[in-house]
This record gives sequence, structure tokens and C-alpha cells, in this order.
Amino acid sequence: MIRILVVATGVDPLGGPPPMSVDTTAGLARLGDPVELLRAQTAEEVRDITADPSIDLVLFDRLETAEVADMLAAIASDGPPSIVVIDGDSEAAALDAFRAGASDCIYFGPEYDNVLPVVLLEQVQRRRNERQRQVSDARIRWLEDLNAAIVSEMPAALVVIDSGGLIVAENPEFGRLFPCRSAVGEVVTEFLAARLPVQLSDAVDRAERAESDRGSHFHELVRVEDIDATARAYEIRHRRLAGKERGLVVISDVTESEWLSERLEALRRDTRDIIENINSALIVVDLAGRITFANPAAERILGGAEGDLGGRQVEDWFARSGQVANPIEECLVSGTRSRGAETYLQRGDGQWIPVGVSCSPRLDASGRSQGVVAVFQDLSDHKELELQVRQTEKMASIGRLAAGVAHEVNNPMGFIHANLHQMSEYLGDLERYFDATQRLQLAAIEGDSEVIRAAAEDVAVVAREIDLDFVRSDFEKALLESGEGAERIRHIVRDLRDFSRPDLPARTPADVNQAIDSTANIVYTMMKHSVVLEKDYHDLPKIEAYPMQLKQVFMNLLVNAHQAIEARGKPEPGVIRIETDTIGEEIVIRISDTGIGISPADQSRIFEPFFTTKPVGAGTGLGLSTSFNIIDRHGGRIMVESEVGRGTLFEIRLPISPPKAEDPPAESNPRGT
Repeated sequence: MIRILVVATGVDPLGGPPPMSVDTTAGLARLGDPVELLRAQTAEEVRDITADPSIDLVLFDRLETAEVADMLAAIASDGPPSIVVIDGDSEAAALDAFRAGASDCIYFGPEYDNVLPVVLLEQVQRRRNERQRQVSDARIRWLEDLNAAIVSEMPAALVVIDSGGLIVAENPEFGRLFPCRSAVGEVVTEFLAARLPVQLSDAVDRAERAESDRGSHFHELVRVEDIDATARAYEIRHRRLAGKERGLVVISDVTESEWLSERLEALRRDTRDIIENINSALIVVDLAGRITFANPAAERILGGAEGDLGGRQVEDWFARSGQVANPIEECLVSGTRSRGAETYLQRGDGQWIPVGVSCSPRLDASGRSQGVVAVFQDLSDHKELELQVRQTEKMASIGRLAAGVAHEVNNPMGFIHANLHQMSEYLGDLERYFDATQRLQLAAIEGDSEVIRAAAEDVAVVAREIDLDFVRSDFEKALLESGEGAERIRHIVRDLRDFSRPDLPARTPADVNQAIDSTANIVYTMMKHSVVLEKDYHDLPKIEAYPMQLKQVFMNLLVNAHQAIEARGKPEPGVIRIETDTIGEEIVIRISDTGIGISPADQSRIFEPFFTTKPVGAGTGLGLSTSFNIIDRHGGRIMVESEVGRGTLFEIRLPISPPKAEDPPAESNPRGT
């Protein structure tokens, strides 16, 4: 498409733009290419239209000389070429047009319609060639500037050398790394070997020989030791330039990147060594729940050889959600981090074992989760030790109660023993009475009335002597008292047996009222002379729990309450009150005392292991710590309120609905390898 602005003046009888001559119209029609004609009549219109760079040509169709000068002056210096049509063959008019800035002139004459398209096409082609040359020149200048910027700003040293090793050109970075040894401002041609350390110069020589032999680019990493014994690393690249008479050498200081690379490799080795040698098992799980990495400890527990676990679903070992708590699945689903959460997994041999799991999401640079890193430990030995500690603590509590229990058993045993001695005497009296009645029976058989009368009198005498009615009633009373004493002993022995019995490995339905009452009965044997025990039990639903562990908690709290009351040093008895109730979805147990209380400083530490305010040898400091862990295992809470000199209140809250089961799934539905 050729875009031509036609400038003509005059008057169109129809009111349109001034008409072009018929010959001009015919000449334009012979251009061949599609032509778009634009029209203008004033200098302002010419200036506005020619400001568009897509205008290829301006044609002035037979204007007056003064008008042509004004119109040409409106075209910018870098505007499109202009052709002036001269009416007639006036050389003066053509000369004036050229002086005004016309690109060419055409005389309006017999060959005008043939000459016009030739001149127009020539000017259009020239215009387009000029524009293309300008674009090419601008592109070349841009590329030259870009190349100069790259060479000068590149953080690598660039140097061009000839076949003899002389430096032909260098960039600023080369001069900074390897300064010229000549005086400032003095132009001296230097050999590259004079500017480089020996190690680098030798590397360049090797590069030239290698490229000549193999015809390929050369690359080498060279380490250079400075005067101050500081080692630096350089990367050498060499390439033959056109004609193979010159070579380009690129030298990059990669000391920092090499140090970082070595440091990174050292960190990788350290991390690998730590991961492979820690006792804890470590696995990496992707978003689909597949294991992508497992360290040797994990392979030992999960029963896999090196690399065998990759791609396996983590739920092949860990119970599915709903069976037992699965921290890894929770972390995958919701991103929940866990630290030491307890659950169960099925080992490669099919055995379920307790494990403590710590896991956190693997996040990419944008913070999106890519999976989970989980660290877990086999808690079998820990659980066994924990059970032994609890049992030891329990038996220690029984040991502290031994004196009270012995006294409580000794009382009924004492009167049972006394009653048995008295009843043995009563049996001797009754034996005399039975002998007299036996003689009376024999006399009755013989039928001699005198003998019968004598025997009857003898029976009556014996009955009076032994006070038969008293012996019979007192014997019955002693027998009943002995039975009550034996029953009391039986209850004490039963409570002790129940308290000392280890817990079952699984939760069982537990009556909290019964658990705390039986424990209180045992403890009360040691404190009934110094404590008034008040009980206020409400009806409670049974909960799934470890009842023996709950009894140990109650034992610890009651013994501590008794010791706090005794520490007052007052003769009047103190009060321990036990209350149970249901609030919402929780069972609440409150154990309060009127003892010495706990100082605010100690209240924040009473649940710490081995913390105790008792004298050395009087306490282990494990009672409240063990109690806290037991209540926490049940999903409950234990809180304390205390005031020095007034007493302490411990409140325990246990959920009626147990937390997510932590017991291993039934063996009837085993999973795993």
C-alpha cells in the first residue's frame, strides 16, 4: 500500500476538495501497487498529515510558487519526500521548488502521465530504503551499545589475544582483576602471560593447545594462591575467533561460588550423616501420602531394605484416620504440626508398637505444602519404663500407708482374737452343760423317775453356774463382731489389691466415684486421727479410662492433702473434702484441703518432674508430674488453686467422651507388610 498526500488548490463546483487534473489521476493509476490518496489544501493540513510516518509521498499538483514554498515549509525535515508538478516548462519555477525543499519536479506536458508514476515510485522506493537504513542503523547502534554494555559490565574478565599472546583488547573487569603493570597513561603492548598469575597463564596455554588439537572450546577450573596465602578459584574459558588468528579468553572469579558449593556439599554430608545415624526414624511423605525418603532407623522399624520403602503409602504402617490418632495424616490434610504426639504403627513383623511422632509440613519457596517430614521413635521401652515407674510410685504410696493400714487391720484382728479366746471359754462352759443334758437323756431312756429328777436338777445347776442365757447371747454377739472385723479386713485387702494391680493395656469402662472412694478408704486409714474426710458424690456416667491410673492420681492428691494438713502443726483435725459432679460434657473431681497451701512461686512448678518442697528423702517429686501426665493421657485437665495458710484445691476435668483412641487397632484387621 502506497500512501500519497495530494495537495491541490482551486474550487470544486460540487463543493468537494479541489479536483486533480485528469493526467495526474491517470498517472497515479499506473503505479500498479494499491494506492491510498489523502487530500490537503492548507499548510496546517500538510503539517498534520505528514507527521504520520506511514505517508510515503507528498504530491503538489500545479500550485503557485508561493503556495508551494509555504506547503514545503510545513513538512518536517525527516518527513516524506515531495514532488512538485510544474505547470509548463518554467525552469525558474522548478528551481524555486528545489530551493524550497522539493525532492523532485515534474513538468506538466505531453509525457506527464507516463513520467509521473516513474518518478513517484523512485521517490517512494528511496524513502522506504532510507527508512529501512535508519532502522538498520538504529538496530546496529543498539546491538553495539548492548555489546559494549555486556563486555564492560560483565562480572567476568574478557581479553582478546593474538596468535603471539599479545593483548589486543580487554574489558574493565580484566583490568580490575589483573592490573596493567605499565605507568598510568602510557600505552604499552603487553603479553597476556605478563598480566596473569603463573597458574592462569599455564591454563591459557593448555586451552590453546587443547583447542588446536580437538577443535572444541576449552573450560577449566584453576586454583591460585595469593601472596597472603589466600586461595582463589578462577574459571578459564577459551575460544578461537574468526580466522583462528585471535583468541577470546574469559576468566571468572568463582571463589565465592566454589566456597558456597563446598560449604553446601559439606552441609549435605553432615545432614546425611546426621539423618542416617540418629536413633529416631525419619521419613518424608509427599502430598499423596507416599514415602519419598526413609533413613536407616525408619527402615529398621518399618521392615524395609535400603530404598524399598520409596513409593509406599504411609498408611501401610500407620493406622488410618478414625482407628487411632494419625498426626502425619492430620499434617497432610490441615498442615497441623505435632511434637511428640503418641500413636501406634504396625511394624514389618505385624506387631503394633507405640510411637511418638513429631511432624511438620514441607514448604516450598512460596509457602505451599509439598508434603510432611515426620520423625518418630519406638516408645515400647519407654512405655514399659513408664509403667514400672507408675507401679513403683503406686507401691511407694502403699508403703507410706502401711502403718495406717496395719493399724486398721490390727484393730479388727485384736477383737477377733479376743472374741475367739472368749468363745473358747464359752465352749468349755457349754461342754459342761451338754454333758449334763446328755446324762438327762440317758436317764430318760432308763425310765427311772428318781434318776431323771436328779439329772434334771443337775442340768439346772450347771445352767445357773455358767449363766447359760448370757453365754448364748454373748457368744452370738462375739461371732457377729468377728464376722464384721473379718469383713472389714476383707475390704481393706480388696482395696489394696485393686490399687496395686497394674492397669490393663486398653481403656475400660470406669466408675470414677468407685475409684476415688476405694482410694479414699485406703488413704483414710493413715489420716483418720488428724483429718475429717467429707464426701459429696453425684451420679456420674462411666467413662472409658485406665482406672488404676486414675486411682493413683487420687492417691497422690489425698496423700499430699494429708501431708499439707499435718504440716500446719495444729492439734485440731483438718478437713479434706472430695466432690464429684458432671458439668457439660465433662466429669469434675475436686479435692480440697485446709492445709498450709502452696506459694505462688511454687504453683508454676508443682507439675515439673522431680520438683518437691519436701525434705530430702521425704518425696520423689514425681507424684504430681505423674498425675498430670495421666490426666493429660485421658484428654483431661488438672488445675490448682491455693492460698498460703488457707489450703489448696485441685480440680480435675475428664471428658465423658474419650479422646481419639490411642490403643492399637484390633489384630483381627492387621495391616502392613
